[in-house]
Amino acid sequence: MNESVADLLSIRARYAAVVKGDLELIAKERERIRTDIAALQDQLHLLDASQAWLEGLENNMPPTPGAGTDRVREEGAAEAVSGGGEAGKDPAPSTSVFPMKASGAPTLRDLIVEELRDQGRPCSAQDVATALGRAHPGRRIKEPAMRNALEAMVGQGRVRRIRRGSRVFYQADGVNASAKA
Repeated sequence: MNESVADLLSIRARYAAVVKGDLELIAKERERIRTDIAALQDQLHLLDASQAWLEGLENNMPPTPGAGTDRVREEGAAEAVSGGGEAGKDPAPSTSVFPMKASGAPTLRDLIVEELRDQGRPCSAQDVATALGRAHPGRRIKEPAMRNALEAMVGQGRVRRIRRGSRVFYQADGVNASAKA
């Protein structure tokens, strides 16, 4: 019986060594993966910051000749604003990304921030589009364009996004976010 006990102890010791080795391998692999995740998160933060900076730079660049209407379509009509016209029709071909800038009138994004500050509370894209449509009847402002402009401004840090359930509201940066919609 002594041999069977010795064999049992020997088998137990081998299994214990295998288990211990496997646990050490798993711990090392987990640490390696954590390090990789941390490095990837750092890279992601840098890319996000670079993208926001470049988008801000792009939004402040003057339009290139002949590219105004193409750029509006590419940006999902984020700045698709024109004077007059019927709802549902494309903007006039002469409309560029900066239709009112040359005349000294405020841009759509400036109007949005001003409206959100005036409201002093979180507003939906539809609320802002409706208010700006009433305040500026010469500018055709559609809700999808408003949503795209608001999301771009969230990326720039000019506007905050507030989610309440399935609804999304926007508020000018620097306005108290605890106000109820």
